[in-house]
Amino acid sequence: MKLTKKISFLASYSLVLVIVGSYYLGGAAWTFAGVVFAYVVIPLLDEWLGRDPNNVLKSEFDQLTQDRYFDVLVYSHVYIQYGLLFWGSYVLTFDPLTASQAIGLIVSLGVYASSIINVAHELGHRSLPVTQFHARLALLSVSYMHFVIEHNRGHHVHVATPSDPATSHKNQTVYAFWRQSVLGGYRSAWQIEAKRLERVGQPTWSVANEMIGFALLPLLLVTIITLLFSWLAGRIVWVVPIYFMVQSVIAFLSLECVNYIEHYGIVRREMAPGRYERVNPLHSWNANHLLSNLILFQLQRHSDHHAFAARPYQVLRHFDESPQLPFGYPVMILMSLLPPLWFSVMNPRLENWQRHAYDAEHIDEVVQQFA
Repeated sequence: MKLTKKISFLASYSLVLVIVGSYYLGGAAWTFAGVVFAYVVIPLLDEWLGRDPNNVLKSEFDQLTQDRYFDVLVYSHVYIQYGLLFWGSYVLTFDPLTASQAIGLIVSLGVYASSIINVAHELGHRSLPVTQFHARLALLSVSYMHFVIEHNRGHHVHVATPSDPATSHKNQTVYAFWRQSVLGGYRSAWQIEAKRLERVGQPTWSVANEMIGFALLPLLLVTIITLLFSWLAGRIVWVVPIYFMVQSVIAFLSLECVNYIEHYGIVRREMAPGRYERVNPLHSWNANHLLSNLILFQLQRHSDHHAFAARPYQVLRHFDESPQLPFGYPVMILMSLLPPLWFSVMNPRLENWQRHAYDAEHIDEVVQQFA
């Protein structure tokens, strides 16, 4: 990996710098800066900087996976998220913001909170106790702790099949998908945890059930933050729990937009009733736009991630054969919110994938090179 690209992963800090920096340099009128940066500036820079199809060399793999620089970047965002939770609560409590300025700040912080689920996603695929702790800590801040169960033991098993609530269907709107994925994902996580407890001889309704703690811990966190700032202000500060809840909703609905984009209409072949072909990089949509990939820790190289879930973000690969999105995730998220536009752009691409993904003379050769 070139040193310039390694250093360029520092772009992951750009959004938080824009949110905090614009507030103090530009004043309260700039509270929407985070939203503008994420959904206007980054897409424009994505188109200007272009795409990055380059993969790391096999000889670099071990060195890059052991380089702690890449770990520090990911871990640091967990603590930044908590710092922003308290900073946002402080500003909303003590600074004289208008209603529109407060909304701008909350939405901008919610956009950053969306990225913390991506951080949890990266850490949640690692097995060390410290990484699992930080994945849960990150998800706690956005009230979506069950994701660590459902994503790893549900979504990655059932992706691109009818059993996966996080796989969107052709002609399904993102709004219908939100209900399917949010409710279905929670239900799936509960069922997975119940089966785990049954295997080890524990009752479902017990302290051993992580899902119970996952429901209570966000309530405890928001209560602590609210009581702290209410005590400091000498009054009940209702804006703090409102801020916590809104940034959480923005975060997990943004995540579900990403799930919608990553798996829209893709299905695996059913080899026998209820048994599907192995997941390979043909089964997720990919985007190779340089800047948004740097900011999102190469989440947009999602095809390689699903084929090899334990592969760290810095060594995820691009394959031309994977289905390709026309834009990076910020633009695709906005497009998904307008179903007629989404269908007009994505259905022809999906249909092209359906026609060519399983060319009998080509598929074995393609899948073999992914190994």
